[in-house]
Amino acid sequence: MRLAVISFTRAGARWCSRLTRHFRESGDACEGYIQPRFLAEAGAGQPGINLMAESVGEWTGRQFLQADGLIYIGAVGIAVRAIAPFLNDKLTDPAVVVMDEAGHYVISLLSGHVGGANELTKTVANVCGAQPVITTATDVNEKKAADFWAAERGWQIGDREQAKQVAASLLEEKPVGFFSDFPLLEPLPAGYFYGQAGERNLWLTVRTQPDPGEELLKKLITERRLLRLLPRILIVGVGCRKGMKKERIEEMIERILREAKLDWRAVSCLASIDRKKEEEGICWLARKWAVPFLTFSAEQLEQIQESVEESAFVRQVTGTGNVCERAALAGAGVGGRLVVRKRAENGVTVAVAQAEWDRQYGRRGVE
Repeated sequence: MRLAVISFTRAGARWCSRLTRHFRESGDACEGYIQPRFLAEAGAGQPGINLMAESVGEWTGRQFLQADGLIYIGAVGIAVRAIAPFLNDKLTDPAVVVMDEAGHYVISLLSGHVGGANELTKTVANVCGAQPVITTATDVNEKKAADFWAAERGWQIGDREQAKQVAASLLEEKPVGFFSDFPLLEPLPAGYFYGQAGERNLWLTVRTQPDPGEELLKKLITERRLLRLLPRILIVGVGCRKGMKKERIEEMIERILREAKLDWRAVSCLASIDRKKEEEGICWLARKWAVPFLTFSAEQLEQIQESVEESAFVRQVTGTGNVCERAALAGAGVGGRLVVRKRAENGVTVAVAQAEWDRQYGRRGVE
C-alpha cells in the first residue's frame, strides 16, 4: 500500500515518525511529512521522512493522485477542508484517516470499505495505542458489506448503487442471495445465503448476462435485484501491426469481450510478445483500464503447451506461430485456459484466457 502521513505540531511529528517507520518496516511504501521547525527533533535523517514544503491543499492534491491512503495527524477540520476539492467517489478515492495529535482517537474519514480506510484505521490505532472510530453502518452492526468483501479479494463492483441497496438489506436483517459461477470453500458472511434469491442478491461472475436457461438470474437482473461481483481473472492477449491506432485496438478488444458476454472490468492484464512492449496503442489501453501490460519473449511463448492456431507467417516474423493466444495463456499462468480463441481483423489479433480460480479466496488477478 502506498501511504502518506502528514503532521502539523511537535507531538504530531513524533507520531508521524513512528507511523512512517512502522509502515515501511511492514513493507508498505510510506512517506511522512513534518513541518520544518519540528523536523530536526522528530525525524531528520529517518528514511521516508520529508520536509513539508507546500501547503496542505497542494500536498493533498498530489497525494490523491499518488497514494492509496492518507493519514492526517491533527484536527478533523483540517483534513476535511483539504480533501474537499478532490473528492470523486468511493470506488476511486484513496483511504483517508485522521488521528488527533495526542494519539487518543483514529477516525476512518473516507473510503472505509473499498479504499481500505477502516482497516488502516485499526492498524494506526493498534500502533499508537489509540481508539479506532469507524462509523460505517455495516461495520457498526457487524455486517460485511458487499463492497468491502469484494475489495478484500480484488473483485470489482458491477453497480455501486446496487451495492448500497445490498448494504441496506443487510442492515434491515433481510437475507441477501448469493450466486456464483465459481466454487467457494470459505463460508459466506452472515446475512448471505447461497443459491437462494433474496430481496437483494450477489452474483460472482465474469459474465455480463446469464446464459439461456438461467431463468432466475435473468429475472433478478430484469428486476434490478442482482449485483455482479467481478473477479479480475481474464487476460487479454493482443497482437497488432506496428503503429496500429489505439482506438482500433480498443474497439476490437471491447467488441470481442462484448460478443463473448465478458465484462472488461474482469480483465486483470493485457499480454503480448516482448517486441510489442512499447506499442503505444496497447500501452495506452493498459493505462486507461489501469491494468498491467505483460510481455513475453518468443521463447517463453513457445513453452505454452495448449493447442493454439499456428501461422507460418507469424512465426517467421516473431519467432512463434501465435502471439495472442500464447500471450493470454502465459499471462493466465498454470491452470489457465482459453475462453475466446484467436480473432483477427484489420491488423489486430485478440484472444482471451481465464486464470485458474482460487477456490479458497478467489484469484486477485495479476499482481
